[in-house]
Amino acid sequence: MKVSLGRPVKVNHFLTSLNITPIANRNLKKTEARAGEAIKKISTASSSKAAIDAYEKEME
Repeated sequence: MKVSLGRPVKVNHFLTSLNITPIANRNLKKTEARAGEAIKKISTASSSKAAIDAYEKEME
């Protein structure tokens, strides 16, 4: 969220422009933390898979 939209104020401006109720800053931070954990897990799994695939391709 920080990278794509910026500060919580910008996020709420974006939501308002879409006619969506603004979100409290505390809830944005909680969601951001959960998203960060999910992104970290997915990126780790993806990196591991890429390494295994590269190793297997090299061994062919």
